[in-house]
Amino acid sequence: MNNNIMNLKTSLFFLFLLSFVENGNAQAPVKSYGFAQNNNSFQEASGMSATLVNITTREKINTLGSEYVDESFREATVNGGSQYFDLRYNNYTGFFEYKKSATETISLSKESNTAFSFKDGRTYLLKKYKVNKIEKEDYLELVGKKDSKVNIYKLERIEFIPYKEALSSYQEQKLPEYKAEKPLYFIEFDEKIIPIEKSKDLKKAFPNHSKEIKKLISQKNIDVNSDDMLLVQDFLNSIL
Repeated sequence: MNNNIMNLKTSLFFLFLLSFVENGNAQAPVKSYGFAQNNNSFQEASGMSATLVNITTREKINTLGSEYVDESFREATVNGGSQYFDLRYNNYTGFFEYKKSATETISLSKESNTAFSFKDGRTYLLKKYKVNKIEKEDYLELVGKKDSKVNIYKLERIEFIPYKEALSSYQEQKLPEYKAEKPLYFIEFDEKIIPIEKSKDLKKAFPNHSKEIKKLISQKNIDVNSDDMLLVQDFLNSIL
């Protein structure tokens, strides 16, 4: 009986240690940086369980493409601060990454970091929006004229296409690949963020001006999945 109790205690102790290792050692936010860092735990960085993703394994797999539109770290300020940091946006995970040192990169918490302004002029703001009645939250790049009646945002996304095995001699093996999706544009008006996936979404967003918008789309051959949306911004600012 005593041996059984000792074995049970030993098992519980090792389970505790395993849980501690998987969850990572918590670190308090470093306020002096001007942004809040995540814990080292991947779970904190992505919202996914740390047991589902093995980062070192993922890096070793021969994968086509990239998680980034721009892999380079570039100087940017955070949350309206004045200090510059080496940052980049991961278009696959949807998180900003901070180059803490030559060997350490940290994914930043969305909860505490809502605005990023790069020296090259790019600005990203954390915005909530709905697609098919599902609420989402992403860093959207502010494009076009700023501080206007109608703001235009862009979301550049990367999707992951898993490895496909050749099941017969007639099929071709396909390596896993990161592939860019069509950019998604948004209109911000009257404190609302509206995703524009098709031209009908644009007309629906401004029903009182649907005829004028339809005419603009036809005359200018507007592609709502491109920077043609900057022409739409100018037009809407002139009629609203």
